[in-house]
Amino acid sequence: MNLEPLKLKIARLSCERDYRLLFDSLAFTLDAGSILRVAGKNGAGKTTLLRTIAGLYEIQEGEVLVGDQPVSEAMHRILYIGHRPQVTGDLSVLDNFKYMAGHDDTSLKFALDSVGMLSYHDSLVKELSQGQGRRCALARLWCSDAPIWILDEPYTALDVSMIKILDKKIASHVANGGICLFTTHQVPTLSEFQTLELGCVN
Repeated sequence: MNLEPLKLKIARLSCERDYRLLFDSLAFTLDAGSILRVAGKNGAGKTTLLRTIAGLYEIQEGEVLVGDQPVSEAMHRILYIGHRPQVTGDLSVLDNFKYMAGHDDTSLKFALDSVGMLSYHDSLVKELSQGQGRRCALARLWCSDAPIWILDEPYTALDVSMIKILDKKIASHVANGGICLFTTHQVPTLSEFQTLELGCVN
């Protein structure tokens, strides 16, 4: 069990894509209980930054540390949910969820119930609306022990009721010592968060 205080440190992080420098020598530290919104125009590098911090993209320059560990050794402490559903359309909601989350049916059904999707557990994913698909993806938050959540456009296609449920879940997570990074093109409804504004530097 890791008893060290939770800390996410970004140091001298730089990234170039398609001959554009998206961010250069980026540095910040997030302690337990922090929420950070990464903002910027389309193409500014928001998704690239989140995926790099999550350990899904190779670090070109700089470092990402979870506590004293490089992110490559600490990916089990991070839950990343992208803006595109990581699901197979011809499988049921529960079967997709079981593959992604790896828990028993009881835990998975509790998570689906928390986002109002339990009655759809036998439905094929391809039969769901965009908003329902997003709810299913976010249900992973209810069955993850990862202390760091990285969410790319989590509010996309959500109705008002689900936005409130998600906000409450994120608030509970950070109140219990977690960290959350997210992006959104919508006006954030969380009560407290920091903002990091990205923009192409050349």
